[in-house]
Amino acid sequence: MKIAILAWGSLFWDPRNLETTGEWFYDGPLLPIEFARISGGNRLTLVIKSGFDSVVTLYAISPYNTLDEARANLQSREGTPRIDNIGFIDFANNTRQVRAANEFIQPILQQWNEAKGFDAIIWSDFSPRFTDTLGQPFNMANVISFLDQLPDTEKAEALKYIRNAPTQIRTRFRQSIEEHFQGAYL
Repeated sequence: MKIAILAWGSLFWDPRNLETTGEWFYDGPLLPIEFARISGGNRLTLVIKSGFDSVVTLYAISPYNTLDEARANLQSREGTPRIDNIGFIDFANNTRQVRAANEFIQPILQQWNEAKGFDAIIWSDFSPRFTDTLGQPFNMANVISFLDQLPDTEKAEALKYIRNAPTQIRTRFRQSIEEHFQGAYL
């Protein structure tokens, strides 16, 4: 089974125990991605978010021959106890696991895969949770305020995540964050 692993953030620059065949490809599907999730250490991380600008994602090929093994490996890398945080489309068996809010990406992935010919695609399917975590609307002013108020060590790590995102992941918020912090931590 040939399985693509989609990436747009730390999977690319910090794969840890993520198994791949070794090469990253820079012509993944166009998906709306934004720094809309507050993750461990108060890092602002990239997730699929409808209504935002689409960027060309990256992908690697899993060395595993089964979807269960590939998903378990990505689940382990992400440190999530919930396998349903690992989205997938299995073209061979016509099955899928996609967060309800992200169902709109299915035809995008199907169309992209027509040219690629994968048997399955997997990705980290985490929810944006900026508003849920902070109780504030998700907008640029609140994102900058959140980052500004972090202790220096956490701010440095949060901005490192943004700086290390693949260069082709040029989101609307990334540019504003980089301009605001102009080299202070970036």
